[in-house]
Amino acid sequence: MSAFPLVYVRPLYLASPGDPFTVTFPLDTAPGWSRTETPDLLRYTSPCGRATVTHEPAAGQGSWTVREYTTPGGELLWAARFGPGTPAEITAAFITPLIDGLRSNHRDYLEGGPRYRPGSPASLLAERGWWPTPNSPTGFHDQIAPDGRAYYRHRLGHQPAEAELDGQVPASWSMIAGSPHRPVWQADFTIGVPFYLLSSAAMALAVHPAKRLRTEIPPANRAHMSTARATPVDFSLLSGPPPVPAAAPNPPGAAGPRAADEGEPPPCWPTPGSNAPASTGSRPATSPAPPTPATPDSSR
Repeated sequence: MSAFPLVYVRPLYLASPGDPFTVTFPLDTAPGWSRTETPDLLRYTSPCGRATVTHEPAAGQGSWTVREYTTPGGELLWAARFGPGTPAEITAAFITPLIDGLRSNHRDYLEGGPRYRPGSPASLLAERGWWPTPNSPTGFHDQIAPDGRAYYRHRLGHQPAEAELDGQVPASWSMIAGSPHRPVWQADFTIGVPFYLLSSAAMALAVHPAKRLRTEIPPANRAHMSTARATPVDFSLLSGPPPVPAAAPNPPGAAGPRAADEGEPPPCWPTPGSNAPASTGSRPATSPAPPTPATPDSSR
């Protein structure tokens, strides 16, 4: 047994949920985001009030729900639900670009925007060896990981958006670790989720390693994972990812935030006097987690 208990492990989808601070740190340090916490619920709200990130401890470690609305408390546009057991790095890969994307109503990340990157989640995964499986259930298109232990699922056919948002029908896209019949964890994304967020989560799913204590690695998964010993300096990384940089102020004479088109919600910027992060970014005294530690489809 190595003297260094912290190791890098691959694939990420077989790792444990990890440290919830990986998810909360970008939110705690994002300008204008507010944090409210009770024994039953941890909630972050965007500066404009149109997006929320919530965790219910009773739902299990690794569970988070992200929602965006037309207006604060208005009609739900889309939802992303990360079920119990989801590695924190995947959730953080979804939330971190959301924080920035809301500032332009996602336009900076759409085609023609300065942060746009071509490629759908399916095509990005296909480039990394995730290929369609002939065993997809009727009504679904599954891409399977090279080791056969994770899936990216796209629901085929049309379903009413309201029924999907209410959970009455399966989500449009899912990430599943383990067997689809007995998933280790599952994350679901409804119609309307901006594709750049889904692509970011998909890249984390397929590429990113995880930093874990050896004791955190699920015993049943150890035979299917590769590990690399971390150096002592890596212990500092247990405190979470680097902070999300705050938006730089506009220089004198420069244009302000892009105005919303008619009928479009205004960009989600902090209001005057709310530019401070939700917290100092240090590890919270109370953790939100429970105490128990054919061809690839390049369209949607």
